[in-house]
Amino acid sequence: MSFMFNPHPYDDLTPVNRPVIEPSALDSIVFGYKQIVQYVALMLGKGSQVFAIDGCPTAEFDRFANSLGQTLRVAKKEAIFLDVASTYKGSEELAAQFSKNLPEDTVKDPVLLYGMLYKDTYHSVFDEKKLKVLLETIRIEKKRGSIIVLYGLGSASEDFWPLLDSVLFMDVTPKQIMLRAIAGMYTNLGDTEVRTLKMIQRRIYYIDLELAVQLRKALFGQKKMDYYFACDYDESSALLNQETLDCVLSSLADYPFRCKPVYIEGIWGGHYVRNVRKLPDVFKNIAWVFDLIPLEVSILVELGHHLVEIPFYTFVQKQGEKIMGKEITERFEGFFPIRFNYDDTFHSAGNMSIQCHPPKDFCIENFGEHGSQDEGYYIVATGHGAKTYCGFNNGVDPNKFMDLVMKSEKDKSVVPYDEYVHAIESVPGKQFLLPGGTIHASGRDQVILEIGSLTVGSYTFKLYDYLREDLDGKPRPIHSYYGKQVLATDRDADFVDRHLCKPAQLLEKGEGWEEYLVGEDPLVYYTCRQLVFDKRAEGNTNGKFHVIALVDGEKVTVRSKNNPSHCYHLNYLDIVIIPSSIGAYEIVNDGNQPVVIYKVLVRD
Repeated sequence: MSFMFNPHPYDDLTPVNRPVIEPSALDSIVFGYKQIVQYVALMLGKGSQVFAIDGCPTAEFDRFANSLGQTLRVAKKEAIFLDVASTYKGSEELAAQFSKNLPEDTVKDPVLLYGMLYKDTYHSVFDEKKLKVLLETIRIEKKRGSIIVLYGLGSASEDFWPLLDSVLFMDVTPKQIMLRAIAGMYTNLGDTEVRTLKMIQRRIYYIDLELAVQLRKALFGQKKMDYYFACDYDESSALLNQETLDCVLSSLADYPFRCKPVYIEGIWGGHYVRNVRKLPDVFKNIAWVFDLIPLEVSILVELGHHLVEIPFYTFVQKQGEKIMGKEITERFEGFFPIRFNYDDTFHSAGNMSIQCHPPKDFCIENFGEHGSQDEGYYIVATGHGAKTYCGFNNGVDPNKFMDLVMKSEKDKSVVPYDEYVHAIESVPGKQFLLPGGTIHASGRDQVILEIGSLTVGSYTFKLYDYLREDLDGKPRPIHSYYGKQVLATDRDADFVDRHLCKPAQLLEKGEGWEEYLVGEDPLVYYTCRQLVFDKRAEGNTNGKFHVIALVDGEKVTVRSKNNPSHCYHLNYLDIVIIPSSIGAYEIVNDGNQPVVIYKVLVRD
């Protein structure tokens, strides 16, 4: 699933973004956990108010509330602390309520990986009678002039808005959410059952996080978030008021920027990215590099002498139109519509699984997602004999292949996949488009830059995985039930040649540079380009964001032509978003060899 279940804890702190921030805004930021507690306690100690502390799953609400209470008592101030969890429905009632979102059909989903995104609000998890009592308690204590601190998931939801004076939101990055869950530091919202880690993680993605993310969006939209608390780690914690957060993120949206990657080991993982980025020797291998998976990555922003980490989707919710452009923001309802990651099988133990992904209608109807899961593979680097699988061989019977797949899922028989699945020699610069339903796989001994469409989660229906065990020693799950429903059986080698893997076409050229179209088809809504140059190349967002990756060459600088100081310095394999707000830009070669830039944008 896209919302990574097992991220490596290593923190790559190299992609630092350095927007220029007004000194007055920097001076208003409070850094460090203890200092934030003292600041909030001092503010609360000034008099009567209702103060809500909400946030993301795994935010340490109890700890923060206890720290505030202790600090207030030392200052001889009294406050009433109310845990909103006391108003939730019972654990069994919530489990029944969420059951349609978390189905337990092991025929369709053998390891219970998938679900349906929860579309309701926090109001749906509250017990009406308990909520009424809590609201009345707050009203009474507010009239008495008490300091009231309401804390926990849902404490700043719409039911409480008429009574709240201030809201603080504790934001946690997706990677940290998963690491805390893995460490046993989190129990799902309202839950008292003992559950396996994977069941906790599935519920986080489909229920808990969805509630929190939608509330965060509503708080931004209604300007009800008074304080933003970036709280992954005590030493890097930062508290920003609403005006300062606006200032920081608005400024950042005027710059090309890079996200902080997440690295994940895998059974087919390789070693190319680890060597190129000079990562420490703490990985078994690196299979996935999440450089720009919108719901998984974060943004590192240098503020004064501090690094502050903010979830990428927080940035998008706050500055979506400036980042993506008005037309794209409206078209995709505020979601960032493209995702990027590297798949590294270089010098690995084998291929990725033979797989396919669901098209738009299937994603929406079965998982409550927001669009299709179309993908694309751009070949970055290859070893000897590398190949990419895409479509069926001409003349074979895809239904017979699926019969063999389903038999193998039951009896572990070998499937002669090479007889059925079309393979093409991998060459750096070759583009494969993989619209939903297309059978495909990346072969061993290569690095591909994978692009994908809007789906917030990730729905990979593995059809054959060579009877392998995963890193945990358990058989890799096969999803033949879903795969059979979405598999596009008409996409054979001829179809691939016509639509999915076409020769590059020269689009335009300038002095010392050329731009090629390497991948475009009506089946997908993005277009894939390649810029080749010796010294410099130019571009223009024309109101729509671009994403670029340095796929050959040493280092470049991408900068606004109107404001050249608004720039980012890319090293080999770095992926950078050029916001729509930048307009005309240029990419300058800072190295000694020719450059190839991979560029993706949304088609009209």
